[in-house]
Amino acid sequence: MIFSGALPREFSDLLAIAIIGLASIQLVFSQVRPFSRIDASWILLLFVPPTAALAALSNSSNREREELALFAYGGSTTQIAIRYFLRGSIMTTVGLVPLAILLLTASLSISPGFIILITIVLIGGLAYATPALRRIRSSNFVEHYKG
Repeated sequence: MIFSGALPREFSDLLAIAIIGLASIQLVFSQVRPFSRIDASWILLLFVPPTAALAALSNSSNREREELALFAYGGSTTQIAIRYFLRGSIMTTVGLVPLAILLLTASLSISPGFIILITIVLIGGLAYATPALRRIRSSNFVEHYKG
């Protein structure tokens, strides 16, 4: 159940991938080595969470119906949270592929930049899952689930 909905498939998810991808491509083509000092590459830490959260909030009425169906078929809050975390992490990872390729080709060892990139992916997954957790724990969701 967790992996069935983990792939980003909605237009808002694809748009978020494109936005993160454009920022990543911009960093690849800049002349500064990413995450080497305080420069434009650190903006990703501030840029990815709101982009992921907005993608998660874009179609909340349909997502609420999907979450109600998952609960009806025996899903738990933890499973839904993991599902959205994986979707957000995959979305962020796909968007950051150009930057990951640059970091991997620059050095074959795991560099601090690559660790920061993994941190950004985890933050993107957490930011994507947060609106779903808020929806699931709301009183409105409980009323729909009972009725």
